[in-house]
Amino acid sequence: MLGYNTSISKALTQSSLATHILANLAGMSFLIYLFALVYPYNLFELSPYPRLAVYRFAESNPLVIIWLALVFVVQGGLYWLGWQVAQQAGGRTAWLIVLGSALAFSVVLLFFYPLDAADIFDYIMYARISGIYGGNPFREVAQQFATDPFYPYAAWPGTPSDYGPIWEVLAGGIARLAGDNVIVTVIAFKLLCGLFLATGIGLVAVILRRAAPERALAGVTFLAWNPIILYETMGNGHNDIAMAIWLLAAVWAILSRRYTLAVLALLSGALIKFIPLLLLPIAGIVALRNLPNLRTRLHFLAITTFTATALIAIIYSRYWYGLESLGLGRRAQLFTASLPAMLQAWLQLNWELKDIDWPINMITASLTLLFVGWQSWRTWREPSWLRFCQATLHILLFYLLVTCTWFQQWYLVWPLCVAALLPPGPVVYLALISGGYTLLSKHVIFGPLIFRLRPLPEAWREIVFAPVVLGLPWLYSIFLLKDHILRWFRGRIADTQGIKGENGTM
Repeated sequence: MLGYNTSISKALTQSSLATHILANLAGMSFLIYLFALVYPYNLFELSPYPRLAVYRFAESNPLVIIWLALVFVVQGGLYWLGWQVAQQAGGRTAWLIVLGSALAFSVVLLFFYPLDAADIFDYIMYARISGIYGGNPFREVAQQFATDPFYPYAAWPGTPSDYGPIWEVLAGGIARLAGDNVIVTVIAFKLLCGLFLATGIGLVAVILRRAAPERALAGVTFLAWNPIILYETMGNGHNDIAMAIWLLAAVWAILSRRYTLAVLALLSGALIKFIPLLLLPIAGIVALRNLPNLRTRLHFLAITTFTATALIAIIYSRYWYGLESLGLGRRAQLFTASLPAMLQAWLQLNWELKDIDWPINMITASLTLLFVGWQSWRTWREPSWLRFCQATLHILLFYLLVTCTWFQQWYLVWPLCVAALLPPGPVVYLALISGGYTLLSKHVIFGPLIFRLRPLPEAWREIVFAPVVLGLPWLYSIFLLKDHILRWFRGRIADTQGIKGENGTM
């Protein structure tokens, strides 16, 4: 009995120490966000200047690149420590620290000027076309509204919206409420993204408290404190979190055995950005494998098909003008910071092949579908909510690191949200490495250098850019693949030796 009480006391002491460390890490992270990011790059002072980016500041002060890189490295280190400590912490105080500090980080980043990209201003321009002018952002472009106060901020003024109708419905409503003030509108769009982030944190908490309560606080910390997610969502206002939370909603629905809701959640995400379409086969397999008989499976297929069709029809009814509404070919010619972009540039430089965009897109699409098929087969053998999470993470990382033609670092928000549900392991670490490294390499260091400050010859840019942006994730992926192959061969050899031994004893 004495030993039991001693163990309890020791556990409580460790938890108390972990909670104290969490509080200190939260305080240091908040100060970095406030004084290293928001104070020098605040929205109030910089809002009159459109399309600001890191390279603009580095032109007058090259040390900006070194400083920002150091800021993100230190913030990443604090986050890593916080996630590790959260795995040892527990109790109401620890939860309040994690959630309260996440709120504080988010609030202060509302006032950061978006330096990562001008995407939030394109969101606003598309939203104003719909919400203010009553137009169709899938058909009309910013150039047709050149007198709008947000037009100078738009980075793609001649391009229709590439986002889904659910996002445009929400964004149009925000534009109507926010009015013409730049600061108010930017903050309003960031608050919309913040609402999705808060929903995602809530979903992670609900899922893990039900399925793996020992990992609940660590999982929430993984998502709520993640500097990549916070910077891209609350700092730069990227809408990727609005798509990613539907992946979490699909996990919750599968865990609750509400399979039609899981499919509808993925479809809703795809009506913001198309990526969740890749996960529909995985969700369908989990459903069909877990439903008890043919009748319930047919009922699932019928109800799901009907409701999905109705959802698509209702959401697109406001914007539909034919198949062009889907914008399937709009970005087919866009290549950057990716393996396909490197291949395209190399073929054009060495073989003088010009019209190769379509073949490369077909190859990447085929490879993606083959990988989805492999993950579907693995899910068929183990149709659980956890396997769905694992398959989702694998598919997203494969797409981003191998077959995505137009890679942007904020896309790593997708797999990082799903990784919050999984126990620590190699693929989770790959998601963290990919997010952290590409934020530094593409946004802070090599992007400004290669394209702006000391530009390479145009023919060589993408050949060099892809390896320096994705080099570390690629190397780590190769290491994991090599280790997996070696373990597979060792298992086969062990099985063979076992069979021989059994045959020898007969």
